[in-house]
This record gives sequence, C-alpha cells and structure tokens, in this order.
Amino acid sequence: MKKIYAIILFLVWGLSNNCLAYELVGTEVLSKELTAQHYTINPNLDAVIVVDRTIPTFEYQTFYSAGSADEEEGKQGRIHFLEHIMSGTRNHAEVVSKNGGQKHAITSHHYTHFILRFPKDKFDLAVDIDSETYYNTVINEEVVEKEKKIVLTERSGRAANLNIQFSNRFSNYVYGRKNFSGVGAEDFIKQLEPVGLQAYYEDFLRRQKRLIVVIGDVDVDYVLTKLDEAYGNEQIPDELPSTQFSKPRVLGKKFRITTKGLSIAKFRKSWYTPGLDHRDYAGLLILSRIMNKNSNSLKSYIVDSGLAKVFSIGLSHYRGFSLMNCTADLPHTTSSDAVHDIIRVELEKMKSISEDKLNAARNEQLHSMYSAFYNRSSMASSFGRAFAHTNDPMLYPKLIKDIESVSTEDLRRIIDQYMADDNSITLSLRLIQDTTTSKQDTSRSPSKIILGIALIIWTVATVLLALIWVIRKLHGKFSRKADEYVYVPESDI
Repeated sequence: MKKIYAIILFLVWGLSNNCLAYELVGTEVLSKELTAQHYTINPNLDAVIVVDRTIPTFEYQTFYSAGSADEEEGKQGRIHFLEHIMSGTRNHAEVVSKNGGQKHAITSHHYTHFILRFPKDKFDLAVDIDSETYYNTVINEEVVEKEKKIVLTERSGRAANLNIQFSNRFSNYVYGRKNFSGVGAEDFIKQLEPVGLQAYYEDFLRRQKRLIVVIGDVDVDYVLTKLDEAYGNEQIPDELPSTQFSKPRVLGKKFRITTKGLSIAKFRKSWYTPGLDHRDYAGLLILSRIMNKNSNSLKSYIVDSGLAKVFSIGLSHYRGFSLMNCTADLPHTTSSDAVHDIIRVELEKMKSISEDKLNAARNEQLHSMYSAFYNRSSMASSFGRAFAHTNDPMLYPKLIKDIESVSTEDLRRIIDQYMADDNSITLSLRLIQDTTTSKQDTSRSPSKIILGIALIIWTVATVLLALIWVIRKLHGKFSRKADEYVYVPESDI
C-alpha cells in the first residue's frame, strides 16, 4: 500500500508541476469557418486565438489597456513616447524584415497597440520579440534623445494638420482637459529623461492588463504552450485600476472656434450614447448606418443640397461610453444652425422607419461585420478595442446577436432617449469674419474709395494754394528791394 501511495503522490506532484497556467474562458463562433477562443494566460494577460488557414501567415497583436486619455493632465505623451521606444527595442525592425514580417505600433485614446505579421513558421520569433519588448525594453540616454527628434518631427506634422487639431479640441470637452494631445506638448517632450520614462514604464504601462490576439495559420496548443512559457510564471504586480471617465459636463453646449485662412468650416455634433457593452449599442450601429446611406438619408440630403462638402455619421468608442458623431466640412455660406435644423427633421422622420428599411440596414451591418472577420487586422482590432473599453474581447461576436434582435420600436426609443440637443456636444471651426460681414464690407467699398480719393485731392489742393500764397508774398517783397527781379503779375501765376 505504501508503494501505491508513493506512486500516486509522485503522479500528483508530477502533474501539478507540469500543469499549464492558461485557462479557457469561452469561445465564440464567428462564421462557419472561424471560431475565436478566449484564454487567460495569467491574471494580467488574456489571449484570443483564431485559426485561419486560408493564408500561410499569422497576425500577432498585443494590446495594453492604457492610452493617451489615461494620462495625467499636462503629462500626456509619455505612453506614445514609450510606444516608439518599445517598438524599436534591439533593432526589431531589421529582424522582422529579414524574416519576411511586418511590424507597426499605435497609441490610441485607451490602448497601446503593437502589431506583428509573419509567415506561419515564425511564431517562436513573434513570441520572442513580444516578450523581449515587455521584459527588456531599453530606455537609456541614447535611445531617448533619438526618439525625441522623431517624436518632435511627428508632432510638428500633427500641429499642421487641421483635422487632428480639430479632433484634439473636441477631446478637450469630452475629457475635461485644457490641451488634449496624444503626442504631448513640445516642451514636455523635450524635458523627458530616461529615469522618469523607465519609472513610468515599470510602474504604469507594464502594470496594465494586456491582450494578445493571434489569428492565422497556427496550432492552438502550440500557441498556448509558447505563451505559457513566456508569461505563465510571470510575477504579477498589483493591477492598476482602470481610469474611470464621468459623463461630460458640457452636454447641451455649442462651442465655436474662429481662425484665419480657412477654405472650409469644420463642424461636429456628437451625442453621448452607451458603450460597447450596452444592449442599445446594436441599435445605435443600425441607426448610424441608416443616417449614413448614399441615398434617402441625412447624409445624402445634406451633401446633395450643397450644404456640406463632406458629411459622415458614425460611432466612436471610449471607456464606458460612446459618441454618435455627425462630422462635416461646410462651405462658409452654410450656417451651423441650418445643419442642426436638418438633423432634427431627419431624426424625426426616422422614428417612422419601416420594417423593410430596418431589415436592409441590419443586413448591411451584419455583412460588414462578417466581412471584417475575414480581414485579420480588422478582426484583431475589434477584439483589442472591446478588451480596452470593456475588458471583454469577445464583445463584437456577441454584438451580432443583439443586432439581429433590434426592432423599429428600439430605434424610436433610442432617438428619443439619446439623440436630443441637451445630450450632445457641438463644435464648429469657422473664419473670424463670416460671409455676411464680408458682403457688407464689399458693398460699401466703392463709396469708401471715392471718399478717400476726394480727401486726397482736397489735401493736395490746400497744400498747393498755401504754397502759392507764400511764394507770392516773398516774390513781391524781393521785387521791391531789387531792380534785377522781374515782377510777375498775379494773372500769370
């Protein structure tokens, strides 16, 4: 019996030591061919794996659930700066290129995103690059000074981009900031030092929860084994709480920025709406699609009538909420009030939408989402966004079920509940001098020119008469005193 117990204990000990750390959280069927599997690798790292053997390559994308909007007021730009440094750790670009791969990195409002693409036999290399980036990013004087030049050049390009500046100004109102900038202020970038960046990397960015998304021609067991080897025994620091954002205090307000030298006016009206994980988000997606159609829609009415050069409607995602946006490039002859009036009228019309139009919009939305599942990069981004905004990477597949159940009554309620002026933020960017003032100035300009010419003639004549009078007095005086002077009669002057 003792031998049997010893054998059992040995087997239990052996199995426990070989037990892998990852656990399956759940699966979602994306289509007949594709299924997403969601795993926990460790308490601070999740993974989503989708096997797709149509192309002998794979995507390996890593998301840190923190971005520029999660940084302190006045200290934005460090995450973007670290993204540059992490992406360039130990000349990864050269290694990736030599192995037939591609790499890219993005800093968004609420996540930092690293992208790798490789042929299917390079999975070990992808894990090596990702783990080296996470554990061994080098932040020294040489690296920091090199990246300062790159980031400052990028910042100068963004400063000259009107769309980016307009978007940043809008973000000020959404987040309650004075000067929102994902890249950071110039003076702040210049004073960044290795010690401070290293501390921010260790104490903030590396403590954020992460998601790794692997999509392509891969073996699930092999992927899990490699991720477990790299991260399964990771010593997890205390997890930082996610930044919470309250409802914007400026809802119901309109803001107008004036500037010089614009050929167009910028316009944005955004309604505060629920986030990705809310039941009404599906209805909002369908509503934005109806408003954004190429014919018989709010967009087509405004563009075809010439009120806007460009007009679009869509949803943008934030942590805990979303915004339904109407954005436009307007001629200076179009007032913001005219656009507002049309939006109200069209929203009222949409309350009586037919089942046929709803079903058409629903089918278009579903077709778009299913199509995105066959674009690996788009699919990975959808998992990452949902993870960063709601901590549930499988939200987009679940959203399909909500879309299928949206009714006309849901759309009517959504319009009444969310699409009111007192639940929106409006921002416009126009010329300092509007078209009305310009026309008035132009109509008065001929009279001003005539008056100016008359004033000049009167001044010249006055000066000439005064000069003649002085010459006559002096000439007469000298003529009386000197015989050689010749008298000139007044009539000849």
